Amino acid sequence: MNFDVLVLPGLFKDIPPDREVQIKKALKKLKEPYPGRGEGKKKEIKGADDTAYRLRIGEYRAFYRIDKEELNVYIFDILTADQAHKKYGRL
Repeated sequence: MNFDVLVLPGLFKDIPPDREVQIKKALKKLKEPYPGRGEGKKKEIKGADDTAYRLRIGEYRAFYRIDKEELNVYIFDILTADQAHKKYGRL
């Protein structure tokens, strides 16, 4: 079962162009978004109000939610590891 990957507008505005290409390539791996399935270092974020996940992409982290009914993956944040730790704590 493949999911569509949707990215909030503006998430790439602060990302260097060479990293943007790397991140977009990695986000395609989220067609199978669940940890332990498909490719990529994915992890469920424990303790979130809604279930959320993160994908590790080198020094960047992409945060996303899964809509099982619509078969969509919503990317809501892309940060460096340091930024992610400051914003969300150690995940």
